[in-house]
Amino acid sequence: MLCTQSGGSLGVDSQEEVGTLHQQPLALGYYVSTAPTGRMPRWFWASCPHLENVCPAFLKNSLHLHSPAIQQNSDDLLQQQSTVTVHPLDSQYTTDVLRYVLEGYNALSWLALDSNTRDRLSCLPVHIQALMQLYHMTSALV
Repeated sequence: MLCTQSGGSLGVDSQEEVGTLHQQPLALGYYVSTAPTGRMPRWFWASCPHLENVCPAFLKNSLHLHSPAIQQNSDDLLQQQSTVTVHPLDSQYTTDVLRYVLEGYNALSWLALDSNTRDRLSCLPVHIQALMQLYHMTSALV
């Protein structure tokens, strides 16, 4: 309830003020890896160019909510009590969800190996590495 003071008396408004999330992360974490990031665009390191070739690599990650239907029904989701969590993505703890995603990123980074060193080419997941290759190919054409 929202309490207001009007005319010397304390009144109670019947409408509750509901807060909204404006691009605020639900969880924050760091992806730390001894593997290099690989060739990244200049704008990626613009805020901290001194960290480009540092080992280990520290990449800040955040978990955001992008489903308007979930935001509107957040009270219903909070009231549901599930005793068994079937999958880490279904966890009620956002840190568990972010941990699962980052562990998946680590596993996907091992799909691209250097044949000489038998180590990862990059600490990034293989699909991000493919996007970086496409980025560099198109930027070379422009």
